[in-house]
Amino acid sequence: MADAEQQFRQDGHRIEKWSIGWMLMSLAMWVWFGYRFLLDDDQGTFARAEDGRALVGILALAVIPTIITAATLVYARVLFCLARRTGAEGG
Repeated sequence: MADAEQQFRQDGHRIEKWSIGWMLMSLAMWVWFGYRFLLDDDQGTFARAEDGRALVGILALAVIPTIITAATLVYARVLFCLARRTGAEGG
């Protein structure tokens, strides 16, 4: 059982590192979105419409790594819980 516990812990740490990478990417994209959102140029109606489409695109791109971050964090926590449970059953 100690082997399984150790494997769950190693996998949990590995997935946790991946989630940190996804979180940094997500944060960078949200900062980019916020910067573009707060950047207000009065260049006319056509320019604002194009900028609005660009903002929606950036927003869509920012949401994807955010969801992946949440999923990998939850998965890492599940692995750590499994490691604890496996350790408790074995000892």
